Amino acid sequence: MSNIVVKTALALAVASSVALPAFAEDVIRIGMTPEPYLPFGQVNAAGEWEGIEADITHALCERMKVKCEISAMAFDGLLPALKENKLDVAVGAFSITDERRETVDFSASYYTEGTSLVGPKSEQVTIGTVDAPDGTKILDPKAFEGKILGVQASTVQHQYVTKYYPEIEVKAYDTADNSMADLAAGRIDFVLSPDLYLHTFLATPQGAEFDIKAAAPENKVLGEGVGYVVKKGDAATLKKVDDALASIKADGTLDKSIAHWVDGKK
Repeated sequence: MSNIVVKTALALAVASSVALPAFAEDVIRIGMTPEPYLPFGQVNAAGEWEGIEADITHALCERMKVKCEISAMAFDGLLPALKENKLDVAVGAFSITDERRETVDFSASYYTEGTSLVGPKSEQVTIGTVDAPDGTKILDPKAFEGKILGVQASTVQHQYVTKYYPEIEVKAYDTADNSMADLAAGRIDFVLSPDLYLHTFLATPQGAEFDIKAAAPENKVLGEGVGYVVKKGDAATLKKVDDALASIKADGTLDKSIAHWVDGKK
């Protein structure tokens, strides 16, 4: 008997074969996205969910001693499903922000990364920082004048450009891969995205003609790391997730997964 049930047409290889203790009856409904977003996650050609979040979610379900029902859905549908009580937990490289905390709760962070701007190597540009009206440092808006800036919809990067660059032409995409496809095709000039995803893209043949143009200064809008998302006020589920997360941090399970997917270590 497995403690993970996949409630989608995705290959059953996503499911874990970890055995449930006979007394475990609790069910936790977890929403994930099959959209490719390595190193955090993707569903590969064999239909297997893989990546950092796949590894640690399977480990968390085992440590929590619960039955996990995993549903795949579009990234921008995860938080609405959580708020509508269709899920108990959502996972999808969600940045922890004060704005999101108003409607959902977050686990402890399991990864912290920055945000950077990528563009064609042929675009020789130096992008500095300026003070925003709220007193924070941001990338200089002058660098984007006459340009089209791509982001993934419903992400903190989308919120960032909406707040700080209202006069700039921004195109929001349903997936990060689609933003990169338009960048490669020359339909947009830059993409603002989390560092790990950008480095994965730059290591591909498609990314060979692109490089990092600037790193965005730290900003509350961009979050305080990446965590699991839990329904607002669901203290019991949050404690289970946090306790299990602390366990996989303590025994090296989390570090091993990060080393494999980020550094390529076996």
